[in-house]
Amino acid sequence: MVNEYLNERADEFAAHLQLIGELIDPRFSVLKQALTREDPPTIRLSGNIYTDRFLIVRFEYAVFLNPDNGVLTVAESTFSVIRGEVGKEPLVRWDYIRSPRSHIPCAHIQVHAHRDEWTHALVLGGTHSRRSRRRIKHALRTPRIADVHFPVGGRRFRPCLEEILLFVIDEFGVACTPQALEALQQGMRKWEEIQLESAIRNNPATAVRVLATVEK
Repeated sequence: MVNEYLNERADEFAAHLQLIGELIDPRFSVLKQALTREDPPTIRLSGNIYTDRFLIVRFEYAVFLNPDNGVLTVAESTFSVIRGEVGKEPLVRWDYIRSPRSHIPCAHIQVHAHRDEWTHALVLGGTHSRRSRRRIKHALRTPRIADVHFPVGGRRFRPCLEEILLFVIDEFGVACTPQALEALQQGMRKWEEIQLESAIRNNPATAVRVLATVEK
């Protein structure tokens, strides 16, 4: 059962996501769903941000209250850049899984594309990992770049939604006002501050040691 405090914190985060989405898509709306079967209680926040270049930035967050400190925490998140319409395979996807059930990086990129160089590298590679051995075992299935999980900073230093939107603005030429661009850049800096605070909270001894070396 989702408690009131979790609802409040999730609503605050949803409001933040709503503001970000509206910077690019004025019709954007965040969807909220309680995942009643999850333990601890979890809420999913998701949305599709439509751009002017036939691109959609889709995101999903699963959030819960950390039992150690009561802070709203992301269990999983996905950012997808989709060309065309919702439901199509994305061009690229950024995933974060707080507690992965296999040896994939907890924060990684999956590129959904077909390239001969990648196929050859995956087919002709070694067998020193479980995933590579599984790939050889299923040799009749041609591997794809989407089968590879690229690390992108781990639990603490993964990219935020603002950074993904800045990526599509820069790489795909998506329209963006100067005010929206500044807001996205500020949001990314705020995200970095939040993650730094969390890193300090989890490693106070290291923080004290480093601060002691800083010149006053």
